[in-house]
Amino acid sequence: MTQSENARISIKAILLGLLLMPLCAYLVALEEMIWHSLHWSSMSLPQISIFFLFVLIIFNKIAGRLRQVMSGVSREPLSQSELLMIYTIISATLAFTAHDNMVCLMGVLPHATFYATAENDWANLFHTHLPNWLVFRDADAVHYFYKGESAFWATGFYKFWITPAIAWSFLLSLLFFMLLCINVLLRKQWTENERLAYPIIQIPLEMTEPTSGFFQNRVMWMGFGLAGGISLINGLNFLYPSIPRVPIKEASYDLGIYFTDHPWNAIGTLPIRFYPFLIGLSFLIPLDLTFSTWFFYLFRKLERLFGAMVGWNTIPRYPFFGEQATGAMIGLCVISLYLGRRYFIEVFKKVIGLQSTLDDTDEPMRYRTAVLCLIGGMVTLMVYCGYLGMSQWLVPLFFGLYFMIAVALTRMRAELGPPLHAIVLVNPQVVLVAALGTRRLGTANLTMFSLFYWFNRFNRSHPMPHQLEAFKSAERTGASTRRLFWAMMIALIVGVVVTFWIFPYTLYKYGAATAGELLGAGWQAYNSLGGWLQHPQPPDAVGGSVIGISFLFSIGLAWMRARFLWFPFHPGGYILGVSSGTIDVYWFALFACWSIKLLVLRHGGVKAYRKIVPFFMGLVLGDFIVGCYWGLLSIIIGTPLYTTWF
Repeated sequence: MTQSENARISIKAILLGLLLMPLCAYLVALEEMIWHSLHWSSMSLPQISIFFLFVLIIFNKIAGRLRQVMSGVSREPLSQSELLMIYTIISATLAFTAHDNMVCLMGVLPHATFYATAENDWANLFHTHLPNWLVFRDADAVHYFYKGESAFWATGFYKFWITPAIAWSFLLSLLFFMLLCINVLLRKQWTENERLAYPIIQIPLEMTEPTSGFFQNRVMWMGFGLAGGISLINGLNFLYPSIPRVPIKEASYDLGIYFTDHPWNAIGTLPIRFYPFLIGLSFLIPLDLTFSTWFFYLFRKLERLFGAMVGWNTIPRYPFFGEQATGAMIGLCVISLYLGRRYFIEVFKKVIGLQSTLDDTDEPMRYRTAVLCLIGGMVTLMVYCGYLGMSQWLVPLFFGLYFMIAVALTRMRAELGPPLHAIVLVNPQVVLVAALGTRRLGTANLTMFSLFYWFNRFNRSHPMPHQLEAFKSAERTGASTRRLFWAMMIALIVGVVVTFWIFPYTLYKYGAATAGELLGAGWQAYNSLGGWLQHPQPPDAVGGSVIGISFLFSIGLAWMRARFLWFPFHPGGYILGVSSGTIDVYWFALFACWSIKLLVLRHGGVKAYRKIVPFFMGLVLGDFIVGCYWGLLSIIIGTPLYTTWF
């Protein structure tokens, strides 16, 4: 296959990706929303995306062999770029349909109506401020949404979903289009000038590279067999308990049991788990960044210990993990923009028509067009949210913070590539409530904060990193980023529409009362709103100070890294260590991989490292493929089975 053939992105690849989207949405609906079992999308490298890519590669190779036998032409139907295009569409779909995004949106729409009681007084507190565009209130439609055993279409309940579906689809499409435009402006600086590592996409690239010999590598198959064998044995144990189980994810290995006396018990749990895919992905992270992340996880434990020793643990919210991470995320965004300041000056010149050293003819979109789209998008958001009741002066602040957090998260993925990044309590609400207080914001604005909480909740499944990683894949394969841009935009619109069809259908069939994550999102959104309104708060000087200090701390870490090459601490590692809700699960994997990688590089050099990398990629692939087999089998037979994750 020639280089041009390998780089092609055809219409058939885009259509094939779009055809797989309803299946992906249905898989998310059952596994992540109804059963709350195997979470395909909660990882940086989506599990089901790798499974579909693996299956497509097998069929692609079989079809190529058949074509060679029948016609003598040695050419596989799908090129590397086309395979990656399908992978991108699936991954981007999972990013916004995931239980941290549209699954949680399902929990917000009817929650305030169904769970309003005389005790919480929600009806008087904020029901009049809930826009009818964004929620539905029909008593029967809400009742059977939670009860289930109902037909979404035959009963006519779909009528109550039409307006919210259109309103939310517009907002989602606009937001994620603006994220794409930001990625257009960042792509060249991060991909070509700074040459960030993009660890997450290394496995899809190796899988699809026709000359890499990835699937002929015995070391890779050793890792595949080890991880896949463990998942197979544990899946059989789930069905037949007499078969011994391999204990890789139980919490029985906990170093915290050795710290039971005061003040040491403030450390809490220190679990040791051995998820193969986490070990495999952690090994791909650059060495200093791996060290930085597990170090700051232990630093978080020391903060709790120090607080117990001096009595600070009685202070509400101490040690302010959310505020620490929020300040550091804003700092990481500022750092990223500062490092590319010369590039962004040239972009600005290009936008206003001055002489510039940059050439944007091969970019996904002209820089001027991208900036104009961002300005037009923000104006549209101001008008749209203003109509819903949000103060227009607040809209640029809220969404400006949202985009800053998104940029920081995308930078973290591009540079560190963490396997998981559930960064909790990091959202625009934290900053604005701390800075302005709830009295200044008012009921209407606070209500909108709660309605928007679902896409700021965990920052675990986010579309922006997937978008930039897709551009990086296109850069590696020579594919058209412009066609890729519009393919992702089409996938977004189609995916949102498909999700608003499949999710309600599934919920009315099974009942939302069984969907734990969905209910949790609703309770978190509206309990916060009720608390703000019942107990108005002035500006939070302490929380604001912590945000400011952590912002400066992250700037200091970046300055030290730039000044001293030996300095190992990274703002992204600090964010993950102090705030990530999943760092407890894989901190030991980071430590173990850092130790192994350090020894290999010191005693075997880069050559030895390259020889063993396929083993760790095999761990990821084996765990994902066999794990997805159990997940798909559970859907076929209609009952949850063994899960490799959660």
